[in-house]
Amino acid sequence: MSRNPDDVNLRRRSMLEGLMAAGALATVWPSRLPALAQGGGQLKALVIGAGVAGLSAAYELHKAGFEVVIFEKERFTGGRMVEMQMGPLFQFTHAVGVFEANREMFSLAAELGIEDQLHGPEALGLQDNGHGLYPSGLFFEFDRLQAIPGLSDDTRRRLPVLKKDLDELRETVDPCLLATGASQDDETLAEYYERMLGKEAAGELIRYWIEPVCEAWGWPAHMTSKMALLPWFAQQQVKFVYPKGGIGVLTRKLGSILPVMNQTTVRFITPPDSSGRHTVHYLTPQNERKSITPDVVVCATEGKYLERMVQGMSERQTDLARNVFFTKEATACYVLHDRAAPPRRYGASYISAHPDPIKARTSSWWVNPADPETKHPPYARYYLSRAETPKWQMSDTALARYCLPLMQHFYPPLLDESVITDIIDYTCDDLIYMPVGYIRRMAEVLREQASGRRGLYFAGEYVSGAHTGAACASGRTVGRMVARHWT
Repeated sequence: MSRNPDDVNLRRRSMLEGLMAAGALATVWPSRLPALAQGGGQLKALVIGAGVAGLSAAYELHKAGFEVVIFEKERFTGGRMVEMQMGPLFQFTHAVGVFEANREMFSLAAELGIEDQLHGPEALGLQDNGHGLYPSGLFFEFDRLQAIPGLSDDTRRRLPVLKKDLDELRETVDPCLLATGASQDDETLAEYYERMLGKEAAGELIRYWIEPVCEAWGWPAHMTSKMALLPWFAQQQVKFVYPKGGIGVLTRKLGSILPVMNQTTVRFITPPDSSGRHTVHYLTPQNERKSITPDVVVCATEGKYLERMVQGMSERQTDLARNVFFTKEATACYVLHDRAAPPRRYGASYISAHPDPIKARTSSWWVNPADPETKHPPYARYYLSRAETPKWQMSDTALARYCLPLMQHFYPPLLDESVITDIIDYTCDDLIYMPVGYIRRMAEVLREQASGRRGLYFAGEYVSGAHTGAACASGRTVGRMVARHWT
């Protein structure tokens, strides 16, 4: 974006800058770290990463009697389940809701006394496919699918053939622990539906239902393993909800009762010594280089950091780490002057095959009036379609400038750029790609990990599934596994 004073003065504020400004959320460096490095009878566990996976693992280890410390490189606790101050807006930074099929997550919330805060209103959107509007979400209810505008009678007639597979998956595969379905990680979503419905009917279903769901996750239907999505569809009646306590309600609670050492960056982890323990080399908030050798290390960081962080990984672990790739979400938020405020919240979502070329480039857009309760000013949010995102990345244009003409098409008050008082760039690595074969790799690492006691364990989305419910389930199950192995 031009900084020429003759051009409109749009102040860009990235998500990173917003997070850095939230120093008040930083945790004080606890004095208990020296105790972790000393001997004694109590087993010592170091968890790397204070997202929901790391916090959940630490919680289980603490219950099992371990002395636990969590290292977190950011100033805040919660990972992708957190709300932060970004410019004039305080809101989600990544995850926006949770699925009520997240059994481990809701069980943990119940133990902590906040289950009612994790529940909330159902999040349903309206999808525009060029034929009409219809409700969309991560469900596969046949009555709703039958009512999709533009769906042919032949496709509607064929849909019930899918029910048997979904019923079986519901009984056999945990959508939060996808390794339970690794034996069926053998074809893409597109291949599965073409095999089950025929090419023409599958094309319609993919265009109007599967791709819009994949759009939210950043997954191409022709590349994504069927097991990344079908276990969720198998739940059928599951609701995706906005937590009453906000998306950060669970991680805030866990962070308040567990010792999180923020601004503590792990440099590398050495292979195990003769006792089977690993040494973790890290930087303190004051950039001092230190090291520590606990009994157990749980690596609950993002999978993309594993290869350069963990030395001496097994062949299977290295293979998994080298196949962790993230989708990219590109979202721009334009904070508005009061004179450009909408009278109410409204917007729309579109399929990538929409006949309108501008709508095809747009995942969704929303405009919001001022909110006295949250003290939010009016703002407009624009989500670039996943297919359009690589084109923006190659354009050498700031995201806000790239998206502005598209958002102006939907909300003409933005044609007067002087009504824009601030811009927040939400662009981030989004979710792990789940191509055919990735879930099998994940299962191999988990089988190796479960085989017996060791000094280093892996937990998180990269060994469970690409969402917060899977990360939580991974943290809890790995924490319990460590307790079994060591106690």
